[in-house]
Amino acid sequence: TEVVRSLSEVYGEPTVQLIAKDEENDNNSAMINYLAEYKGGMHKLLLMDEDLEKLARFRPRLELLASKNGATVTQAIPTMLELLPEGCSKGHGVKKLCEALGVNVSDELLALGDAENDAGMLEDAAIGVAVGNACPMAMDAADFIMRECHEEGGAGLAMELFGFDA
Repeated sequence: TEVVRSLSEVYGEPTVQLIAKDEENDNNSAMINYLAEYKGGMHKLLLMDEDLEKLARFRPRLELLASKNGATVTQAIPTMLELLPEGCSKGHGVKKLCEALGVNVSDELLALGDAENDAGMLEDAAIGVAVGNACPMAMDAADFIMRECHEEGGAGLAMELFGFDA
């Protein structure tokens, strides 16, 4: 689908493998068995649905399952829940990258974000900036909130405001 393609093209996600609902089996046991027996390893599992209320109702059960199995749940876009191995996050990845580059996260990093999965990175950064259309969790984690959203150039304006202009 177009949404699945955009995960890779727009968000830089690895190419996905779709696991479609088994139309012959209403309880989806075939899909569950497939996931349980999959030997290829998984970076993360994305659960997508255009029905935001359905995702919101499902999330507490997914979080319970995740907590019992060494995983965590986060959300980058409203139509997608991400199931990740415990300890994996954008914030952790940014810390590792900064470590490799010799950048002190708490003194030198300007982080910009808009989603729940950005919260840890925004908290750890020297300056955490949420754009104007950020979710409440990102705004709460940020040191500064831009009026402008990302479509209005909020990230670029934040970089200029904090001395990162070219």
